[in-house]
Amino acid sequence: MPELFDAMRPLPATAARYREQGWWRDETFLDDLRDAAEQSPDRRVIINWRSAERRAVTLTFAELAGQVERFADGLRRLGVRRGEVVALHLPDRWETAALTLACWRTGAVTMPLSLRFGRREVRRMLAATGAVLLVTADRPAELEHTAGLDGLSALRHHTALDDVPDADVAVADTRPRAADRAAPHDRALGPDEAATVLFTSGTSGSATAVVHSLNTLYAGVRRPLPIPALRPGQPFPVLTPLSHGAGIRNGMLRPLVHRTCALYGDEWDAGRWLDLISTYRAGAPFAPPAMLEALATEQDRRPRDLPEWEAVAAMAASPSRELVDLLRRTLSGHVVNALGSTESGGILATGLADPPERAARSVGRPMSGIELRMTPATGPDQASPVDLRSASTCLGTFDRDTGRLLWRAADTDGWYATGDLLRTDADGGLRYAGRASDRISGTTQLMIPVLDVEAELREHPAVADVALVGYPAEHGDLPCAVVVPADGRTPELAELRSWLAGRGMTDWYWPTRVETVARFPRNELGKIRKNVLRDWLTGARPLPDTDDGPTAAPADS
Repeated sequence: MPELFDAMRPLPATAARYREQGWWRDETFLDDLRDAAEQSPDRRVIINWRSAERRAVTLTFAELAGQVERFADGLRRLGVRRGEVVALHLPDRWETAALTLACWRTGAVTMPLSLRFGRREVRRMLAATGAVLLVTADRPAELEHTAGLDGLSALRHHTALDDVPDADVAVADTRPRAADRAAPHDRALGPDEAATVLFTSGTSGSATAVVHSLNTLYAGVRRPLPIPALRPGQPFPVLTPLSHGAGIRNGMLRPLVHRTCALYGDEWDAGRWLDLISTYRAGAPFAPPAMLEALATEQDRRPRDLPEWEAVAAMAASPSRELVDLLRRTLSGHVVNALGSTESGGILATGLADPPERAARSVGRPMSGIELRMTPATGPDQASPVDLRSASTCLGTFDRDTGRLLWRAADTDGWYATGDLLRTDADGGLRYAGRASDRISGTTQLMIPVLDVEAELREHPAVADVALVGYPAEHGDLPCAVVVPADGRTPELAELRSWLAGRGMTDWYWPTRVETVARFPRNELGKIRKNVLRDWLTGARPLPDTDDGPTAAPADS
């Protein structure tokens, strides 16, 4: 893996151009933390709700800096070396931020893993990156979802967070000592080196690893959010998980660069979040539609004394008009919409000057520093595939299962094929028209690895063949398993979901509907015509090219 990371280093001309433009720099987030700890030691940087303790813990810049040094000492004692990968399977706690910075402090590459990943996905990600250390909140014996990690030759340690050497120092005692501030930084990651590996689904539906440097992350943090700026001392509510690119940028890194404060918690509960926002007078939420809808519904049910926000922001292709109306009625009179990606961070956004209803029909205009290249549409109603280039775009991507390099910025002058389809709108902005592939978004804003799910379902004794196809839901697509039955027996939805559960597959990958066909419609190359299946599922047209016609299996809720 170090060799692959080295191969992704940016070209000198690219690094020079982005430095000249101010998007990249020679310093890193560790320098930001050190300066903040020295110049504003008592300013708070994290407010962290701890559900088990039923209380919030606050850290200052000085306390965070001290914890980073202590975690770094623990990583060194565990033998973590420069360029090695450390996997973090952790909840949203201040320790996650401290340990991430400590990894970069020792030259290690972080790999945050969502707590919703099942053991099958965790194992594959550990294997693909050659991770040497897995850190979890609980001890290995207590974790069912990380069972079966034997045989990963590179994994030297699986350690609970509290067992990382010298990591369990009380927060009140973490002000950095003079020796900490004087500790050498020659082992720390440089700004253009690989720093973190994030996983997403590729345009084919297979899982893809995305590699960012500290500078590509910095460019995303330097770019303003599409919501009003925080007032002095006002915390920013980080509703997206710290294992997600937006959570890392907004919960860990933006506070270091701008000397602001992040508010996050280790459980998702809309009522609790509203209480926290009210108590700490937090800034406007910037979150996926499902989270915003939960907040708005709870606020409608039992109103809290919330700050007056000029706008709230949705992270989506476009929220529904009904959701925009609900948000305007309960949270703020104005809603903005932003489209981003794991590969590049924020890309497009509507603005505060746009009409309030525009968020429901547009993804706005490119954010600062974003270049788009669109293939001309073939007709007035046709969408165009989009390439993107920016200082916040990742260094490269590789295949999760093989470790094979898929794309690197140095090979394409930084242009990345997003897989998105856009069309212009009447207001001079852009509308999202879908994916150029058969990818399924799910309702979590994380893509479902279609090929993985299909491969597991084909192992079921009642399945001769299967295609996983998305059908529209309120906040994304839901997966339908279209099955060709084996021996004429129609598998039930509950049976297929139980099968995937037994294989350790992440639960939100499971199909929510099952349909059966005698055989699949295919093109001249023998590939399944998923666009035809999708039209059939949505009722747009009947299914052709089958002998006996489709039959529907009962679907459980």
